[in-house]
Amino acid sequence: MPDTYVSNPSFFKLDATLKKIRNYWQKSFDAQQKDLTVDQWLLLENLYKHKKITHNELARLTSKDITTVSRIIELMVKKDLVLREGATSDRRKVFLQLTPAGIEKYKDVRPLVLEMRKTGWKDLTEKDYMELTRILDVIYSNIP
Repeated sequence: MPDTYVSNPSFFKLDATLKKIRNYWQKSFDAQQKDLTVDQWLLLENLYKHKKITHNELARLTSKDITTVSRIIELMVKKDLVLREGATSDRRKVFLQLTPAGIEKYKDVRPLVLEMRKTGWKDLTEKDYMELTRILDVIYSNIP
């Protein structure tokens, strides 16, 4: 591996970009009075896509630790966006799913999210997106 990979500040640029995106998204959510955090949106979107999953599955899908997911879910339960349901076969297993209010929140916020994604990807091609995704997947899989 060339030394430029090691000394290159790309990872710092990636971190700065992620912080800028999160800040932009949160400001947009707040300006549109969506009463949602970026992390809550991430869980909301995954619960919408997967319908009924456990805390552990949600943590794996979102690359968040179980404690963080549990804390965020607790807030979303209080907002009546998420419902917890115990498994009939195993009392220790709890399934999460969106409430009707959670589904409505997803449908309300999704157009804003799509616009924000378009803003970030402006002037980039589908090929650019696929290449970035490929590179990030490789880096992610390289880290133990």
